[in-house]
Amino acid sequence: MNNLRWLNPTQPQTLYSAVMLAYFRGASIILFGSVYYRQLPYDLLGLFASRIFPLLLLAALVGGGLGIANEKKLGFRLALSAAIYSVVATLWIGIRYDIDLLGFLLRLMFDVVLLVLLLHPQSKEYRRIWFA
Repeated sequence: MNNLRWLNPTQPQTLYSAVMLAYFRGASIILFGSVYYRQLPYDLLGLFASRIFPLLLLAALVGGGLGIANEKKLGFRLALSAAIYSVVATLWIGIRYDIDLLGFLLRLMFDVVLLVLLLHPQSKEYRRIWFA
């Protein structure tokens, strides 16, 4: 029998919300594009990196959400690294370029909320006890 879970309602609300938000952020990259996440690697590493990083971010968000739902440490690390990269890339765009303020603030809000949910003390305690 397959024990793979996409969502785990027995987890604390912070982790459950973080999993749903990670999936939502991954879906938004697919549906609305990834210009915010391309510019930082383009400025620092070049064109090839700007094409690869959004795909890596998508894989990290979905894989991280799946890993957290199945209580795996690697999943948490993937989601946390994706959340940190998202915040840094969004701030990079906001500081360096003249952009639409409302869109920037909305994107930054979702990125910061995911990071805060993952770093919340309740998430940390549950992760310390239950994650393998």
